[in-house]
Amino acid sequence: MKNKEENEDIETELHDFNKPDYVFVPKGNHDWRQRGYFIVCRSCELEHASWIGPKKILIGIGEKGQPILKARSLISG
Repeated sequence: MKNKEENEDIETELHDFNKPDYVFVPKGNHDWRQRGYFIVCRSCELEHASWIGPKKILIGIGEKGQPILKARSLISG
């Protein structure tokens, strides 16, 4: 039977964040969608997001995949 220290060594792992196993670099155009106060890219391998807050709304996507935001106060309707 293993003692408590041996069990803890098996269950824990030190990770060096200066040398990650995986590095995410977004590529190409992004397919942005608004989700609450965030805009979320759904086209990349790893979903990533940016906070835009309550005062802005996503109204479109530019030619290079950049999000086009507008102040909610300027939206009529």
